[in-house]
Amino acid sequence: MTFSQATEVPLAHPFIEALDLALHQLAAKDRCLLDNDRINERALSFRLAMHLQAHLPSWEIDCEYNGWDVPCHAMKHVVTPTHAAATEARTVFPDIAVHRRETGQRLALIEIVKSGSRFGKHQDTKKLKAYKTQMGYEFALLLTLGVGADAGSHYAEVIV
Repeated sequence: MTFSQATEVPLAHPFIEALDLALHQLAAKDRCLLDNDRINERALSFRLAMHLQAHLPSWEIDCEYNGWDVPCHAMKHVVTPTHAAATEARTVFPDIAVHRRETGQRLALIEIVKSGSRFGKHQDTKKLKAYKTQMGYEFALLLTLGVGADAGSHYAEVIV
């Protein structure tokens, strides 16, 4: 996996190793989804979360999670909500959360961006920073998944 800030990422961390394995599985087992650049980002997030769960069995892996006891107050100013049918929806919840529900143990947040997305990364970065700071997650990653001609490539940007 390629990182934008590799010096700040503990590459030997079990989460990073599990994510790398899950990304390889996504590329191998779900290649038809990656080859089709029209596939919704939410479908890719779900498949990645399934692969990640297999490598982190003691953690819960949730997509679009909104079950925290305390809401992240910055969210109402970060992203404009949209309707569920939108294929390029901008939501206020992270695409993938790795945590232990109701325990306060919060490992990672992942926001998925498809290569060639027409949206900039600014809002996703703001969202991840707010959740990482206010909710206490150890990692926050903006993960670009290669789709179409870029299928199988991926790039992680660590949000600090």
